[in-house]
Amino acid sequence: MEHYIGIDVSKRWLDIDFCGEAKKYENEVDGVQDLINELLILQKAGQLKLVLCEATGGYEQKIVRACHVAQVPVHVAHANKVKYFAKSKGILAKTDKLDATVLSDYGRLMNPLPDCLALTENTEKMRELLKRREQLLEDKKRENNRLDKITNNDMIDSINDHVEWLNKKIKEIDKKLSMIGKEEEIKKQIDLLLSIPSIGKIAAYYLLAYLPELGKISFNSLSALIGVAPYNKDSGNTQGKRFIQGGRSHLRRILYMSAMTAIRCNADLQKFYLRLRSTGKAAKVALIAVIRKLIGLANSIMRRQEAWQENCP
Repeated sequence: MEHYIGIDVSKRWLDIDFCGEAKKYENEVDGVQDLINELLILQKAGQLKLVLCEATGGYEQKIVRACHVAQVPVHVAHANKVKYFAKSKGILAKTDKLDATVLSDYGRLMNPLPDCLALTENTEKMRELLKRREQLLEDKKRENNRLDKITNNDMIDSINDHVEWLNKKIKEIDKKLSMIGKEEEIKKQIDLLLSIPSIGKIAAYYLLAYLPELGKISFNSLSALIGVAPYNKDSGNTQGKRFIQGGRSHLRRILYMSAMTAIRCNADLQKFYLRLRSTGKAAKVALIAVIRKLIGLANSIMRRQEAWQENCP
C-alpha cells in the first residue's frame, strides 16, 4: 500500500500524519533530516506515494527543499484548496494534528502530482534577493510619503538619511542580481527574455525566479498561474463579464509595467493594443491582453530556445 504523508508546518514544528500515526519533528536541520530518513525508508519499501504540505509563508521551505534534494516526491498544496476540502468533509475544528490528517486525506482523494519544477540554487538566490528588494522599495515609499506631513527639520533629515541608506542597499542588491545573471546556467535564459522589447532585466529576473514553469507548460496554464486568465461568470441566459483573480501577484505587477512599456516600444504589441482599444475594450482589459501576449512570447522563446524576432511587414 502506498501512503500519502501529510505535514502541517509551523515555525517550530512539523506535525506529521505518518501512515495514520501522528509524529512530530522540530522544523530545524536535524529534525528535517530525521524525517527525510524515515521517508526514504518508506520510499525504498515502495510504500511512499507523496508528501504533502501547505505554503506557510516560507516555513515550509526547509522540508520542501530537503525532499527535492533527497528525490522524495513532494507537493505544496494551495491553502484554500485544502481549507475547502476540509469543509466539504464537515471538518470545522483546526489543530496541527488534524491539519496533517486532512492533508493526507486530500492527497489520497485528489491525487495531486508531485512538484517537479524546483528552482535551481541560483534562481532561488535570485528570488530571495528580489523579495528583499521589494521590501526595501516599500520602506522607501513609506518614508517618502511621510515627508509630506512632517515640518520638523530633524525628522526630515532622519528620513532623508534613511532613504539614502535604502537606495544604497537597493543598489547593492541590483549588483548581486547582476552577478547571478552572469552565471552560465541562466545567462542564456536572461538574454532570450531580454530579446523581447519591453522585457527589462528586472522583469527577466522575476520571470526566472517566480515562473520556473516557463517554457515547460502550456500558455493557458501559465496565464492561470500568473493570474491573467479570464474566467467566465455565466448563469442561465445571463452572460457576465470575464474576470481575473489569484495567481502570482509579484510577477503580475512586474508584467503590468512591461505591458505599459510594450504598447510604446514594441510595434507588434502596440498595434494589438490599439486594435483592442478601437473595438471598445477598456484600457486595463487591453493591457491584460498585452500581458497574455507577452507571456505567450516568453513561453515560446523559452521552449524553442531562440531569441525573439520582429514580424516582417
